Amino acid sequence: MKCTKPHKLNRFRFFPGNNMFLLLLVIAFLLPAVNAFSQKKKKKKKPSFELRFKLATIYDDNILKYSDQYLQRFMNGEDEGRFHIETYDDVIFYTALRFSSNFYVFGKQKSRIEAEYSRRTYAINHIKDWDYFYVGFQQYLPGRISFKISYSYIPDFYVRHFRDEQWIAIFGYNPIVFQPYAFSKDNYGFWIQKTFFKNTRLKLNFYYALYYHNEHYTEYDSKNLYFGFTLYQPVHKKVRLEIGYQYVNSDAKGYDAAYETPETTLGPDATYAEDRFTLGVLWDLPRIDKIRHSISAKGGFQARYYSSKHPLEIDRLHAGRVDKNLRLFFNYNIRLNSAMRLRAYYYWLGRNSDTSAEINKTFISNEKDYRQNIVGLEFTYRLKIQHKKKKKG
Repeated sequence: MKCTKPHKLNRFRFFPGNNMFLLLLVIAFLLPAVNAFSQKKKKKKKPSFELRFKLATIYDDNILKYSDQYLQRFMNGEDEGRFHIETYDDVIFYTALRFSSNFYVFGKQKSRIEAEYSRRTYAINHIKDWDYFYVGFQQYLPGRISFKISYSYIPDFYVRHFRDEQWIAIFGYNPIVFQPYAFSKDNYGFWIQKTFFKNTRLKLNFYYALYYHNEHYTEYDSKNLYFGFTLYQPVHKKVRLEIGYQYVNSDAKGYDAAYETPETTLGPDATYAEDRFTLGVLWDLPRIDKIRHSISAKGGFQARYYSSKHPLEIDRLHAGRVDKNLRLFFNYNIRLNSAMRLRAYYYWLGRNSDTSAEINKTFISNEKDYRQNIVGLEFTYRLKIQHKKKKKG
């Protein structure tokens, strides 16, 4: 559905506040080379290299996660200045290139380096285009144990336009007070896993994410801690269950004006704690000729509790608010051969927002409830380069 008055957005760009990504990227390319050189003397296993290219076409029927109220306002051409999209749905083109290398620095224990860049390009609403950078290092250990450290970076992610409360006091309720809400994100990750019995695998994970918002919404800058576990349990040689839990703590006590501090600001407090539960199943289907294929289904439930101590008059969006999120993911995977794979998927996402303040329930629901359907088709091509042993004689 098209808006009668599309608007343009002045984009904000962000840059990482440290050189972690650049450092890990250099390590990703240098370690395999150093290892290959050292192997000439030690005669260890030779490294292997792999390139993966992914291309996907995705349909999203609610790209800004709008509630029914705002979808209706958009279609009616209301709220001049709020909507900077031409359609509330869109087709997304996803491209990704990943480099990885397996090598052996610690005897027979495999090490693995990965580096990836991906981009999501929206066919109509380019305001939503965004990039993703990732590097990771995984080390395998004796006793069927491995661990991984990683870093990812999103330079610029546009959420939607909101009214800037500071501007309302100056300009009133005019279109100019709608400003883009966007952020950059640094994410540091670590997990360790061990395989028990035959194929029971337990993974413990820890992530630390930093969100930096654009100049109009610095009060939403946050430090997020994530830690939890995932258990992978085979129940049949063709069926595997996945059970997980993650706890999230988000410290969003930022501030807007230069003279304020997190302790003195009277701006919104988006600090929250969240419980995340997941349950999934993977089924390897009988082969069709030599083609392997499988289906998987996963459900996720998230309960988020905001802890703002401000009264409703100051922090109407967060005081007493509780979000209940439901996520459903369905995938059909086809392995055409050793190099090519196809994946078709359908995701359903929904959020119901509530509050302990009775007089605020309708407002919170109208602002934050949403439903979203995503359908995609993804193609993966893998190019693997591995040194082969020379035949004697």
